[in-house]
Amino acid sequence: MLAALVRSATAQLVPPPLTATVVNFDDIVGCSSLFNPACPLLPPDTYSSVGLTITGFGQNGATVFAAEGSSYLISPPNSLLFFSVFPLSNGGLIKPPETFSFYPPVQSLQFDTATFGGCDLLVTAQAFAPNGASLGSTSIAPVEGGVTLSVTFPPPGAQRVVITDMPNPICGTPGLEAFSIDDIAFVTLPSPASRCAQSALDAAGKKAKAESSCYSKALQHGVAVDPACLQKATDDFNKDFTKAQRLGDCLTDTDGPTAEASVDGFVSSAIALVTGGSPGPDICFGAKLVAIGKKARRFTRCSAKAARSGTAVDEACAQKAAQSFNVSLKKCGTPTQLGPVEALIDAFGTSVSRRLTVPTTTTTTTTTSTTTTTTAPPLGDHLSFTTTVGTANCGTAGFGTPPDAPFSGEVDSDVAGTTKISDLGAGCLYIGGGNASIPASQIPENATTILDSADGMNLTASSGTGRLDCSKGPQTTKHCLSDPSVECTSDNDCGLLPGACAFDANCFFGPPVPVNGFPSSCVVNVFAQDANGTIDLATGESSVNISLGSRVFLTLGQLSVCPHCDGGTCNYGANAGGPCTTTNAGLTSVDCQPNPGTFVSTLSVDLSPVSTGPNDTGVVDGLFCPSQPTAGAFGSPDVRRIFQQGSPAGDMTDGNPHASVLVSSFCIPPTGSLALDNIAGLPGPGSLSLPGMAQFVTVP
Repeated sequence: MLAALVRSATAQLVPPPLTATVVNFDDIVGCSSLFNPACPLLPPDTYSSVGLTITGFGQNGATVFAAEGSSYLISPPNSLLFFSVFPLSNGGLIKPPETFSFYPPVQSLQFDTATFGGCDLLVTAQAFAPNGASLGSTSIAPVEGGVTLSVTFPPPGAQRVVITDMPNPICGTPGLEAFSIDDIAFVTLPSPASRCAQSALDAAGKKAKAESSCYSKALQHGVAVDPACLQKATDDFNKDFTKAQRLGDCLTDTDGPTAEASVDGFVSSAIALVTGGSPGPDICFGAKLVAIGKKARRFTRCSAKAARSGTAVDEACAQKAAQSFNVSLKKCGTPTQLGPVEALIDAFGTSVSRRLTVPTTTTTTTTTSTTTTTTAPPLGDHLSFTTTVGTANCGTAGFGTPPDAPFSGEVDSDVAGTTKISDLGAGCLYIGGGNASIPASQIPENATTILDSADGMNLTASSGTGRLDCSKGPQTTKHCLSDPSVECTSDNDCGLLPGACAFDANCFFGPPVPVNGFPSSCVVNVFAQDANGTIDLATGESSVNISLGSRVFLTLGQLSVCPHCDGGTCNYGANAGGPCTTTNAGLTSVDCQPNPGTFVSTLSVDLSPVSTGPNDTGVVDGLFCPSQPTAGAFGSPDVRRIFQQGSPAGDMTDGNPHASVLVSSFCIPPTGSLALDNIAGLPGPGSLSLPGMAQFVTVP
């Protein structure tokens, strides 16, 4: 396989329409080679400014990488690679559909896709209209060096295109998936007719031509640009743009300074590209700047004409502008040499056209990470429990690396508990059977859960103060965890990933929990049912029934095992760069959810009971859970007893916080990935202890 990955590309791919917006990932810098990618998984909104949002990428290792010398090479330097070696037990792969979402909807789409020799894949693009209606699907088999998938859509166009590959790819190795995507090109549907947009585009094109001409004269003679020339270009633009806005049918709120900044930025980039920083004198420098200004003017005229009539930009008009550009510079470079300059002009034309013709849109996406609970808690008293820091080192119970004190329990080689194998650390989560190779994880501190009690004895689910501390089950609506913008009724709507179609959460059981190991994963725990239990206020003894939906996200190759709230913003994930708060040393936060594209499965985990008493689980054969493949627990095949000791809070009638420890041992079902389940030893046992402060209060 390694030999296949370094073959060179030979395919001749289809040029996109001149009026298309092209995303080729080459603007992302610093990417390394295929097996050492420096670039993180692609944030969904990377290209939202040009009308494309990408979701779902990441579960199978999708990342931008430098494609030079690879069979995945389509157009250097970068491509987007999908790579998975984690097969599901049903023969498929851990990967959701990859989704392109467009605003406005598109009338045509093409992209290039490649794989290595012998990889038997079939990539399918299924399109959906703005109302959700299917527009059909198109498939293509990627090959070494790349092929182009092209498709057009009737009105009202495609708003969402879902990319999938064949369910059980072979690729020479069972369960292996590997293909790349590059050169995503799309043409949007035209905006409504607007004389304002027409005139504003004309003004932008005129300024681009005039300003380029000013710099052309300076570069030809190697002198400073004439400020009077630049001022006239600015004055003419301001006058023309003001007239445009007076026409009254403007489609956007773009003002004169913003549009002018786009023109200035384009001219500045053109100068840098043409001269490489040299001041001249150079006749070709000047000729290129003149030609750039003229083509920008011609291109914006094409867009302006389309804007006036509310139609698509005429491809023949754009083609004529391109031909004129190449003819005028035949003495200063070949078409191939001038390609980067032309690409810059085309990008400017589509950008300024979008800025002045595409109405601003604001969408609200329902996601489990933004759901809040605003219902006031019912009258009565409340039990509040907030986790505190446990041991600094949870150790690895099955590998001879004991945890540091304080301890909460132990694992033994006999049911009677006479021969201890290892202590269990307080504030730690241990998972898996005797074959597990994942170290224990620390449970985040300062996570609060609130339950209600009207009689001081029985505990019921509470709305708490919001999603961070409430204890109620989910809402009645469902969305795909692999793509939260998609409403669903079953996992079939979400790429068949187990548990991907989930009820929208009301309450989170603490912040995301990092699970170390290879591959690493981030687990987001939500309440799957209303919590309930009992409490004795005189002794502080309590027992709570908690059923969770544990949402597993694969985070191999990320900046951290779970997204961090670093300096008030999320360092990656679904809310990358967005605001957040955290209360734990691990910097995890409910505000910082993993990328939906890294979703693996939802595990139904019943912690019941989580109690302050002893939890003693022993089995003679070492098989603690149904269908557990290997005897033992937490990496040791010799474990026959898991013991955890809780600690009551004492007299709670004073309303003050009291130290307490809650413990639970339980079973964890398989994820559905053979590779992950083997690494984690699933299905198998789990055990945790929660040191914290318990308090019975009137107001949560």
